[in-house]
Amino acid sequence: MKLKDLKDYVNKNILTDRVSAKSKACLSVSVFIMFAFFFVESLVVFKVIQATYAINLFGYICVILFTPPFAMFVKTFLDRVNSNESKLLEEVLEKNTYLEHAAKILRHDMHSGINTYIPRGLRSLERRLDEKIIKEKKLESPLRLLKEGLAHSQQVYRGVFEFTNLVRKDSTLQILPVNIKESLETYLKRTSYKDQVLIEDLPEVCVNESLFCTAVDNLIRNGLKYNDSPSKWVKIKMIDKNTLTITDNGRGMSQEEFDKLRQPYSRKADQKESGSGLGLNICVAILNEHGFSISCEKLEQGTMIRINFNDQFYTFGG
Repeated sequence: MKLKDLKDYVNKNILTDRVSAKSKACLSVSVFIMFAFFFVESLVVFKVIQATYAINLFGYICVILFTPPFAMFVKTFLDRVNSNESKLLEEVLEKNTYLEHAAKILRHDMHSGINTYIPRGLRSLERRLDEKIIKEKKLESPLRLLKEGLAHSQQVYRGVFEFTNLVRKDSTLQILPVNIKESLETYLKRTSYKDQVLIEDLPEVCVNESLFCTAVDNLIRNGLKYNDSPSKWVKIKMIDKNTLTITDNGRGMSQEEFDKLRQPYSRKADQKESGSGLGLNICVAILNEHGFSISCEKLEQGTMIRINFNDQFYTFGG
């Protein structure tokens, strides 16, 4: 790398955004003094010049002169870093305010439409349509689609409502004893992949039903999405009192890969499937919010995800 290229790299990546012009000047003076000191000392070491009292005095003066500008550089740099951190904190708080406002809109303003006006309008429409008109106009399928679409929207809304509740200050996770087998079966019954999921007997556990089902559903969809088997499946069962497993016959994922992919916006470089890279991160966050731990094991074919309830919310063995 040429000296000019090195200088440009330093200015662009190290100095420009982090230190002021005053700090740069102090650093330049410090570097010049140290360069002079090492240059003279090198001449002494290689016996180009003889070590004398004047040379020793020069070295002593260099050390004294080096200290003030370098100390000033460090102070200015730290002040700049602290200032940047304060600005970043202000930006985060501002963004959080926007997020809280968006959460308020989702929690309250959308509630009326999804849970009041649309259901009321659908019931009113059904009262005005007798069986003869429905059959004559072939409205059975459209009405069924409207009902299923509304039920799906309400289910999604409940999940969004619970998730955005966590944005609020001093919020706590609302949990209740839930038969998770029945809950998951209800959650999955309107999905296109419900027949590919086998759920064995599961216990009653204290969870936030909407969020827990959202997290498990994400793991189910991953098991089916990243799967090249001709017959794809996911099995959910308990392997001991406190451990729920979600097993698929897909490509397989190791714990190391899991730890990497659980990070926000993380995706495999060669991944051909589309996605935001947020699903697994949100899933883990939800489970951690419950106090559960999650781990991953790559099988000979497929993946086994373990969710450990840690005795914390487990109430009854199914």
